[in-house]
Amino acid sequence: MSTQKTIVINIISACAVITFAVLYIVTDSFIFKAFASISFAAAGIINFILTRNRLKEYRFFSVMLLCGLITAMIGDIVINHIFLAGAAIFAAAHIFFLLAQFRLCPPDKRSIKRDIICGAAIFLINMSILLFAPPQFRNWTTIAVCVIYAAVISAMIGKAISNCVGMKTTFSKYMLLGTGLFLLSDTLLVIYGFMENFTLIHTISISVYYISEIILADSYLMLAKD
Repeated sequence: MSTQKTIVINIISACAVITFAVLYIVTDSFIFKAFASISFAAAGIINFILTRNRLKEYRFFSVMLLCGLITAMIGDIVINHIFLAGAAIFAAAHIFFLLAQFRLCPPDKRSIKRDIICGAAIFLINMSILLFAPPQFRNWTTIAVCVIYAAVISAMIGKAISNCVGMKTTFSKYMLLGTGLFLLSDTLLVIYGFMENFTLIHTISISVYYISEIILADSYLMLAKD
């Protein structure tokens, strides 16, 4: 497929994600949220197919990235009905994204140290947010879920930062942007949970989340050019 057609397809898919996301924010209708999530997963599938012959050496990366996008879509839908199940599915999506990044920069003595330092730093920052949790959120179940989820997403972001420092490629920066926005969205969502009357935070969180997913869904094309 020509580059122009590929660009058009991705613009259409991005517009679909943004349109359904805006409709979800305005109406708070679950169906629009589901369609927004399905749209970014569909974009990932399309880009996976378009680049499958150009990224043979990154086949594992491509598969893990696609699994992450599809799992995030499922988590996005499930979390509205069963919060803990949705959070667990999102954690699985982060693990897929983490595995994809390990393919980009396989571990060696230098990169492992960098991975651990970056991941630990992000984890400590994430944990500091719990200090501001209201009393009703300070129970062992909530704390355990937050710690496990924070560990997984910190490992993902830490690896993205480590790859960006070690590889110094356009694509590693692109992946850091996508996963970094994912972290920002989750952080804002946690803050919103502590301050439910501050709806602006929720709106920003949703917006950042879908932008993040569009970036990750389009990352196949960026890697093919890098």
